[in-house]
Amino acid sequence: MTAQPHNAYTALSHHPERAAGNEVDRSIYRNPGPMTFGRFPFQGPTQGLVPTGDRDSSGWPTQAEWTDRFEIAWTKHGDQGPLVLMLHGVPCNRGQWEEVQRLLAPFCETINVDMLGMGESSKPRRYGEKIGAGVDQAIPEGKATQWDWANDVDYLEALMQHEYPGRKFFLIADDWGAGIASHYAARLSDRLLGLIELDAIAFDGYPVNEIQAIGRAAMLPNDEEGDRQFAAAFGAFDQALVQILKTMVHNKQVYNQYKLRLLTFPYVDVDYARNRNGDGVTDVFRSATAPLNFHNIRVLSDRAAALSPAQLLPYDPDRQPLGVDYSAIHCPCLIAWGENDTMMPAAQIHRYANVLGTDNVQTALIPNAGHFAHTDQPRRVAETMIDFMRRVVGRKNMGDIYLGNEGIWKGDERAMINELRTLDGIEV
Repeated sequence: MTAQPHNAYTALSHHPERAAGNEVDRSIYRNPGPMTFGRFPFQGPTQGLVPTGDRDSSGWPTQAEWTDRFEIAWTKHGDQGPLVLMLHGVPCNRGQWEEVQRLLAPFCETINVDMLGMGESSKPRRYGEKIGAGVDQAIPEGKATQWDWANDVDYLEALMQHEYPGRKFFLIADDWGAGIASHYAARLSDRLLGLIELDAIAFDGYPVNEIQAIGRAAMLPNDEEGDRQFAAAFGAFDQALVQILKTMVHNKQVYNQYKLRLLTFPYVDVDYARNRNGDGVTDVFRSATAPLNFHNIRVLSDRAAALSPAQLLPYDPDRQPLGVDYSAIHCPCLIAWGENDTMMPAAQIHRYANVLGTDNVQTALIPNAGHFAHTDQPRRVAETMIDFMRRVVGRKNMGDIYLGNEGIWKGDERAMINELRTLDGIEV
């Protein structure tokens, strides 16, 4: 008796391995291997003050140097399928995207970065104040300041060309990161397979009060007296930071004392069991003595102070020269939003569909999710993104067959996925 050829019938008509009603078994997907971590060095257009020593008991660095040599920290995961770059929001770091990154890795090759000044990337204080490092000329009058989102485009493009020369990629970003992503897509749309923005800061929906309050502190002088005033003003920053983060999600239970450490570590000491001596005995941390990283907080304040709706409204050569030329974005776009976002209304998704330079715009609402929808609903967000990418590049160009992350499975998916891989020529 001759064997029957593989086709859609055989793929979808197996007897279940167990009784019907099985939970999702994600182990059927290809193993993307472990996450890897690294840093991309680049020379900035001007100098900033970067810590080089320990911190004193008040949380200020004991030594710092002016430099135009910086690093962008990254996490890679997955080695097959379309390339994806991920950018985080504020006041966060790339750890915010790691759960979604794990869900995407079997199907995509991903790199997730900390923007300059945040997470584990370099944190130059007074960035751009000292002109002449690496360049002889001053910043031209009227040009955007060094912290403007448009300037992040340069090191991101240098990073991607260094790590993946010439390859096109999907650019995924949320919140602040989406401000960078919009400028990138407007300038370099041909580099992108697609643009995916989640709960983006856009148009005149930014700034928001929580970040304005941090940005105003940048008006304090950059001297010893100004630092004392800054430390006094931000003595409760750890509490304020946690409250800000909890307003960003619909389900407050997704943030607890342990999970919050991933996002607060650049600003707050989070390893309470050990101290600077590493012995857990001397210099024991107490609530009143566990220091904040004031240098990092001042950098965040400087970034927050520089950003405005002028950089997110549509470009106009006379009235809004710092704006985004949305009409130049002609790659496929997915604009998604947490339907319970209390910071910026989800209805903004439709504004994008009317100003982008492409009609290939997919909009999506993420149910039971707030402003950080990927924290509230990582599986739903990942599924929405995979569905979009699969439509753009074709299912045969994904890293694996996707059968979902949620719901009830029949029980024959392990056999099914192998037959579908054969049909589509996907090697695992």
